[in-house]
Amino acid sequence: MTHPLNHHQDAGFSLIETMVAMLIFAFVSASGVALLISFNSGERAMAAADDFIADVQTAKSLLRADLEHAVPRTTRDIHGGMLPVFSGGMPTARLVPVADDMAEPFLRFVRGGHLAALVSESAPAVQRVEYVFEGGKLIRRSFARPDTTPDTPVTQQVLLAGLDKVRVRFRSGDIWVVDWRGKAGERGSMPSLIELECDIAGRGTLRLLLPVGVGA
Repeated sequence: MTHPLNHHQDAGFSLIETMVAMLIFAFVSASGVALLISFNSGERAMAAADDFIADVQTAKSLLRADLEHAVPRTTRDIHGGMLPVFSGGMPTARLVPVADDMAEPFLRFVRGGHLAALVSESAPAVQRVEYVFEGGKLIRRSFARPDTTPDTPVTQQVLLAGLDKVRVRFRSGDIWVVDWRGKAGERGSMPSLIELECDIAGRGTLRLLLPVGVGA
């Protein structure tokens, strides 16, 4: 005798089982996406931190090398006027604009050991260097020749960005001063030590103590 086929519980997943499976899948997918976003954010944060550390190290190395090789050499500005061998201090607001379109530096001096002189006989062995705080940036400015004219090539390099404030002071003997204006033509009118503080947004304060002229 032939028995009829048994179709009992052979109709696939129920609606509730399907919804539960979809809910679990959505939860797992959302967790995976959140983990991926977190991983990518962490990688970006680490890359940004690495870039910041590299920028700080570059700024410290350049500042230290420049100041250690500072020499008491007078220079002339674009109008032929004599400049001090070393000048420093945070610029104050001017009632009359400066003659050129470049911001006034908070450090200006001449350094020896110019590497360009090693590869070119026409390049000077000394180099005029300036440091500027403008638009939240610490900028190094270097000139092709120490005595400048309106046509003298100048290179500007942003060392640090995102700065809220920069402070500088100078030591001579046992005295600290916030403004250094050596007399034009006076030899030896350089500080022995410089303290530079940079308030970096969201990262605290970078403080540097830098000797002047020890490697000249």
